[in-house]
Amino acid sequence: MIVAKLRKGLFASFLVLVATKSIVDAFWDYKLGVLSLMSVQGILLPFLFYPLFSKFNYLPKYWARYAKTYIFALSVGLIWVIAVEPLAFVETLFLNANIFLGFLLMPLLINSKKRLKKMLIAMMVCGIFPILVSIYQLQTGIVFRERETVGLIRYVGFYHDAFPVRFYGLTTLLSILIYQSVFKVRKIYFKLFLIALAGSAFISIYVVFSKAAVGILGLWIVLLLLFSNSRIKQGFSILIGILVIILVFGDVVSDNIEQLFSKEVGYQKGEVKDARYTLAGRGYLWQKYWRFFANEQSSFFQWLGDGVSRPTHNEFIRVLLMNGIIGLLALCVFLIKSLIKTFKIHKTLRVYALMLFGMYFIDSIGLVPGSYYYYNILVWGIFGLLLLRPQLFINHNTI
Repeated sequence: MIVAKLRKGLFASFLVLVATKSIVDAFWDYKLGVLSLMSVQGILLPFLFYPLFSKFNYLPKYWARYAKTYIFALSVGLIWVIAVEPLAFVETLFLNANIFLGFLLMPLLINSKKRLKKMLIAMMVCGIFPILVSIYQLQTGIVFRERETVGLIRYVGFYHDAFPVRFYGLTTLLSILIYQSVFKVRKIYFKLFLIALAGSAFISIYVVFSKAAVGILGLWIVLLLLFSNSRIKQGFSILIGILVIILVFGDVVSDNIEQLFSKEVGYQKGEVKDARYTLAGRGYLWQKYWRFFANEQSSFFQWLGDGVSRPTHNEFIRVLLMNGIIGLLALCVFLIKSLIKTFKIHKTLRVYALMLFGMYFIDSIGLVPGSYYYYNILVWGIFGLLLLRPQLFINHNTI
C-alpha cells in the first residue's frame, strides 16, 4: 500500500487495500511486536489517506453531517476509558478514524467509470482467496480451524470465525452484480469467470453455515426481484449460484439448512421452550449485558457510556453500553437517515443501497459491525457512491 501510494497515488493504494484485505485478515493471530498484522494496517490507514480528511468540503454538507452522526454514536463514551484502558482508547480511536475514512475514500477517489471498474474488479480479486480456501477444505476434508455450529463443521479457513468468509463472499457477489449491470461484458472468458466466481462465492458462503448469511442472501434475492431494473440479469446471476450449490451438494443442502435452523424451528414448534437458545444462544448473552446495563452501570454511564467495547454480539447493545443512551439514539438517527437516503438514490440503483443497508441491519442484530473498520469502508463507501455519484453506475445502453 505504501509503495502503491508513492508510485501511483492514493487511488492505487486504495485498490491494494481492497484487493488484499482478505489475505491480511487471514493473519489475524500473527503478531508484529504487541500488534497483530490487522492492527498494523488499521494504524497505517489514517496516515496513508490523511489528505482526504481535509477534503470533506468537496462533498455535500449533508454527507459530512451524516458521517459525523455515525462517528458520534460510536465515540460518545470514548473519553471515559482513557485513564482506565489507554490501549483500548487508542485502538478505538484508530478504528473510528478508519470508519470515518469510509465516508471519504470512495466518494473522493472514485470519480470515473474507469476507476469504478477497477474498484469492482479489486473486490472480486479480494474474494478469490477465501473462496479457494473454502473449496479446498470442502474437497480435501482438511479443516484448518476447528469451528462448528449445531453439529455442522464450519469451513472458516484461516480466519477466526465465519464472518470474514461470508462477508467477502457477499461483497464478491455484490461486486459481480454491479459490474454486470454497469459494464457490458463482451469477452466470453470473462463472462465465464464471473459466472464461476459467483457460483463459487455461493458455495463459500454456504459452507460456513451462517444464519446471518442465509438471512442476508434471502433478503437480497427478495430485493433484487422487487427493485432491480434488470431483473433478468440479476435473477440469472442468483439462479446460477443456487443451481451450482444444488448440483454440487444435492439433498444435503436442504438437510444442512434445516439442521442450521433446528433450534429456531424447534422453538416455533414448541420443542425448544427457551427462546434464548435460538440464534446460537445469543439470547443469554444479550440478557447478561442488559442486566449489567440496568443493574450495575451508574446513571451517568447509562446516558454517556463507559467507553468499553464488549463482545455483545449485538451492535445496539454494544453501543448502549459503550456510548450510552445518547450514543444509541444517535445510531438510530443514523440508521433512519440511511433508510431515508436509500429512497433518494436513483431508482435504478436503489436496490444496491437497500442490499447494503439490509446487510448492515441484519449484522447489527447478531454481530458488532461498528468494530470492523473495513466492513464500514465498503458498506458506507459504496452507499456514498450510489448517492453522490449515481452517473458512474448508470449504463444508458441498458436502461
